[in-house]
Amino acid sequence: PNGTQIRRARISFKLGLGKNWVGEGDVDFAEGDASIKDMWIGYQGFKHSLIQVGQFKQPFGFDTLSSSNAIWFTERSYADAWTPDRHLGVGYQTWGERWQTKLSFFGQAIDDTNDHLAADDTSLYKDHGWGYAGRFSFAPVMVSETKAVHLGAAYAYRTPNAGPDADLNILDLSCRPEAGKISKAKFLNAKVTNVKNWTMVGAEFVGVWGPFSWQSEYQQMKVNRMDGFGTTAAAIAATSQGHTFSNAYGQVSWIFGGQRTYDPSEGVFGKVAASSRGALELVARYSTMNQDDLTAIDPVKGGKAKNLSVGVTYYLNKNVRWMLDYVKVDNNENAKPNKRYNYGKTGYVNDDFAFTTLRLQVNF
Repeated sequence: PNGTQIRRARISFKLGLGKNWVGEGDVDFAEGDASIKDMWIGYQGFKHSLIQVGQFKQPFGFDTLSSSNAIWFTERSYADAWTPDRHLGVGYQTWGERWQTKLSFFGQAIDDTNDHLAADDTSLYKDHGWGYAGRFSFAPVMVSETKAVHLGAAYAYRTPNAGPDADLNILDLSCRPEAGKISKAKFLNAKVTNVKNWTMVGAEFVGVWGPFSWQSEYQQMKVNRMDGFGTTAAAIAATSQGHTFSNAYGQVSWIFGGQRTYDPSEGVFGKVAASSRGALELVARYSTMNQDDLTAIDPVKGGKAKNLSVGVTYYLNKNVRWMLDYVKVDNNENAKPNKRYNYGKTGYVNDDFAFTTLRLQVNF
């Protein structure tokens, strides 16, 4: 499909509450709805430290933690599809000249409500899902903010949310290609029931060296299930079978007339600073996500996709940029949208396609 949309409009504020207290709030408007993104208060009275309470991004995933004003393509990579992202919780972050680390304990997100009853009228009383996450990053090479090499590692643990499917303890990993929501079809559709918890590990290799920069990640998820149920040994074995999924990407950039910078205290890139005549950036990315786990018992056929993306961005100044991306998607035979977005058919098998996105982005 073809179409146009306002991807997002966001109003943000940051607060200084006395000498040692700070806060932040973001309200997002997308697809005709409003939602709260960041909403937290923090204490920074200890040297090189921040304690946060409220809703904020959990420390997992370089691409997810990067601001939408600093990402290289119109949409983040597949890796962003299953990171913890924003949840209510408490976190502690500390940093030095070349490193940073952050730990957090969190519950459900603000919009993960628990006001729906399951078929047996019990999910209203189910405990909210919870988890914890930690990330450490270090710059073994730190000549300056424009010449640096970053290494990072992260770990996360999570239990299923309370909600309308709480009695089934479902983990739904479905996601779209690395595009906007003009097409809502999700081609990767792994869904696991009877889930007890899941864990995630991530590794990051990132850097900037003058006009050239690169960014890469590998993530793996392991889904652990509760004791199996059923009336036969086969059914019990199937409902207790664990599963493993993974994703990875690598992207490179070359900038003419501007500069990307790296902040070791946050472990992410900042926005591109353009010259008085603007800046031009050429980008390329290869990414893959594997939601197939073809175990002998209870195989999951969520699909596997490989994307090749190229793009060009023109920065008029530090606040305005035009982005043009082209993405080629290579799906395997298990990657297909559900019937809702497939015109009631059983699915297009091994449907490969390409799409082009043009975006005007303004921030101030």
